Amino acid sequence: MNRQNNTISCSSKYFIKEAIFNLEKNGVVIIKNLFNSDHLEEIEHSWNKNFKKPSISGTLGYYRTSFAKAVLPLFLLGKPSLQVALDKRVIAIIEKYMKSKCTLAEANAVWHKPTNYIYFPVHSDFAVGWKKSQLSKFKIGQKDIKHPVGIGAMLYLHDTYSGAFKYSLGSHKLYSKFGQHLKDYPKHIQKKINENIFICKGQKGDLIIFDDRGFHGPDQPSKKDRSVFLLDYYRNNTFGSTVVSSHTVKITDLSNLDKTQLRVLGLGAQEMVKREEYVGTRFKKNLFYNFIAWIVDNAYFYIHIKLLLKKKIKNLLN
Repeated sequence: MNRQNNTISCSSKYFIKEAIFNLEKNGVVIIKNLFNSDHLEEIEHSWNKNFKKPSISGTLGYYRTSFAKAVLPLFLLGKPSLQVALDKRVIAIIEKYMKSKCTLAEANAVWHKPTNYIYFPVHSDFAVGWKKSQLSKFKIGQKDIKHPVGIGAMLYLHDTYSGAFKYSLGSHKLYSKFGQHLKDYPKHIQKKINENIFICKGQKGDLIIFDDRGFHGPDQPSKKDRSVFLLDYYRNNTFGSTVVSSHTVKITDLSNLDKTQLRVLGLGAQEMVKREEYVGTRFKKNLFYNFIAWIVDNAYFYIHIKLLLKKKIKNLLN
């Protein structure tokens, strides 16, 4: 299998057709030169401000969801992030491949720390019987899985080699026959999936588009941090206009979006998961959550005591 053909440039006259061809054949494509250096610098500037420290009591910052992973609702990074997720060329590739309109179901900025162990093994995002949460009414059926129900996209924010995204070429054509987890597959199929793994090493600004049904994940163990945009687009002919959880977006950033972009963003869409149950709120289950919440609630107690003492002294003097 010629793995070099998985990388194309948007400067190619037929790059949209080439991207669709790669998705149909291999399930993944790397697109170069979609976003110029000024655009990427704007993103980096906003990223650096938001990923210095975790958000505490409304402060600017990320949400820690595990030892190795921190996330931020993507559009808190501002207009440049919307311009990536709603790029009309990207939408065209996805909708032509899906043969359906799509909705941006998830959009996160994700920072991974390096680890010397695998904490997120290769997997498929969809299989027959899949539903996003226990309360979800919709399940993926046998007919649904034959279509590209979800398309993922990942933007590299720096040159990425260690910890790069990897994808088992052609595995989307298995239609997740034995489920989402590789360990549940017969040994000979596991062997084939692993043999066809393609590590998507890339440069700053490269965009990877992939069929969620194929087996994919980060290349671990890894030795360096990884900073990416992680996007997921759902097929409207399968899910209707649906987001996983409503996007957090500044209303002032929406002014230049057209009807197609607003539709893809999820204007008027249904949601699968309430905000209080979404991944960014996972810290509420952490061992230290109640203790840290107590510290935050009492962080201004000393000022309160100071004012009380000041008032008491003033009353005594009078």
